Amino acid sequence: MRASRISRDVLGLLALLVAARAVAAETVLLGRVRPEAILSISEEWRQNRDAYRPSQTDIRRIALLQVPATLDVYFGSWCSDSRREVPRFLKILDEASPQRLKVRFFGLDRTKKEPARLVRRGAIQRVPTFILRSGGREVGRIVETPQTSLEHDLAVLIEDASSAAP
Repeated sequence: MRASRISRDVLGLLALLVAARAVAAETVLLGRVRPEAILSISEEWRQNRDAYRPSQTDIRRIALLQVPATLDVYFGSWCSDSRREVPRFLKILDEASPQRLKVRFFGLDRTKKEPARLVRRGAIQRVPTFILRSGGREVGRIVETPQTSLEHDLAVLIEDASSAAP
């Protein structure tokens, strides 16, 4: 009888540990977030950044941004597309270091309804969404999956922003 109680207690403890690990794995970042917080979501996010090898041709194009611009990145820390694309974007930023680009990261919940003000402002329906603005207007966006590669699509947007400048 005593052995079965100990077994039941051990099983209960194991169940609690598994549940605690699942909650920790489901970290949901909300609102404005720093890149360091994004990379601390899990080792997988850091590995995805470190393993990515962006096109150096596109990196050079991104580095040549001629006008002040803002890139807002809306993502879900729970989202597989965000887990792939946001770390890649961080690697692109590290390598290109565009001096005139201000980047802001915004974490959204699973329903993409919170934080509500951010979702409305960006008209976000899918994540990740990268929105480039320059001169008070939206130049373009990359939604969920790039057309070619993230760095190539971003280079095209940056060239559009630079060519539209007065």
